[in-house]
Amino acid sequence: MVKQLLIMLISVVMLAACQKTLKPASAIVVDPVRHYYPVIQGEKMSVTYEIENTSDNPLFIQEVQTSCGCLVPRDELPIVILPHRNGFVTLDYNTIMNNGYVDHYVYCYGNFQDTTAIVMSFDTNVVPASDYFRDYEQLWNEQEKISPTIHTFVNGTSAQKGYYTDTGVNPRQERKEEVQNEIDQMAP
Repeated sequence: MVKQLLIMLISVVMLAACQKTLKPASAIVVDPVRHYYPVIQGEKMSVTYEIENTSDNPLFIQEVQTSCGCLVPRDELPIVILPHRNGFVTLDYNTIMNNGYVDHYVYCYGNFQDTTAIVMSFDTNVVPASDYFRDYEQLWNEQEKISPTIHTFVNGTSAQKGYYTDTGVNPRQERKEEVQNEIDQMAP
């Protein structure tokens, strides 16, 4: 009798503990659309997106899907971003599988407030290594790979040159304006 009562009590406690729901969280992706400078085929790039949790609830990114098998998430899932904090989604991109202009998409699924997924994208030109006459820049790059100098440490490799974005309004500025409008509406 005591054993059955104990089992029933434990099952009630376990069922009560399992009824927590995941509340939606709002997020802003810093520079969700990027244009990277050309890279030489075979180089590996690291692409990192910063995601800002703008809500009072934790943000759980459950799944990261990419548009190509050459783009692999580095982080273990789920990625948890605490309220009013920034987190990062880092991907390793192996350019050996691509040639020419490439446009990749990254889909992050989680407890986002207005959508089930956020979409991030980047593009670049993957240039094949030439097997014939090399120009002075290619010869210089080959020389640098053999004996890296302070120039390499300062400027980085061609896969580390960064990116640029389209001109327009910053998502953070848009959010600040939305919050200011809400405050203005609530003010007497």
